[in-house]
Amino acid sequence: MNGLMFSVIINFILAVPTAAANALVIVAILTTSSLRKPSYLLLANLALSDLGVGLFCQPGFAVIIIMKLFEDVEFSIFLLLSVIVVASQLSCVSVLTITAISVDRFMAIRLKMRYRSVVTLRRVSFFCVFSWVAPLVTIVTGIFDMRNAELGVVGLTVCLVVIVVFYTMSFRALKIHCAQTQPQGNQQPNSTTQSNAIDVLKYRKLLKTMIIIVVVILVCYLPIFGLLAIMLHPAYHDKYHIMWGMMSIVCANSTLNPVIYVTRMKDIREACVQILRKLFRCM
Repeated sequence: MNGLMFSVIINFILAVPTAAANALVIVAILTTSSLRKPSYLLLANLALSDLGVGLFCQPGFAVIIIMKLFEDVEFSIFLLLSVIVVASQLSCVSVLTITAISVDRFMAIRLKMRYRSVVTLRRVSFFCVFSWVAPLVTIVTGIFDMRNAELGVVGLTVCLVVIVVFYTMSFRALKIHCAQTQPQGNQQPNSTTQSNAIDVLKYRKLLKTMIIIVVVILVCYLPIFGLLAIMLHPAYHDKYHIMWGMMSIVCANSTLNPVIYVTRMKDIREACVQILRKLFRCM
């Protein structure tokens, strides 16, 4: 009982800052001209899925627990199925987006000057639409055909492999790039080399930030595997306090992501501060 009420309180408390922080990040990226770039648009798409968690999943889980405590089984089951569908959709969008970000970071260091002509806002916008439509089709058809649900699991595995491979390739490409731009012997670095060094520092920091986001997502989603192990265990008997505790940890990922953006990315932080200042002036 105490554990369930704790989950209710945590989800209700985190829902507000989760929704507000991610909404702020989205507005900052879309309204700031210097942030209207493909890589930031992908971050906005990730923030949009996290916004959905704050608006629907966290309060939805809290209401489900309350209905369970009041033994309103019929309504709680209907709401649970609805929230699971929404949560599955948002999770798929998040995974697809961080996969695209890993590819984007590799292309940025690999293509160099050709990056802007290959990775355009138009193409990234099409991907963002695809990242919402494809999971929705898979989830809806998966309700009627479990083979499509299995296809989703395969897709998740492929995405995880792509993320690991492309981030590994990005670090290797960055190492090679640094070796090529480093002055040899007593040669003085020219202006081109210095500008390249500055770009490398910025790229390395952004790459590390993206990896931090991936690690946080993986850590927060680990309880899902623990939950499956518990449910498959022969001694499993409706351990709701464990299940909702784990789901709360998963949802907390959406609260942490905007904190990482603001603390690690100066451009987004400054844009968010400007928006907050304008809001306070209007109040």
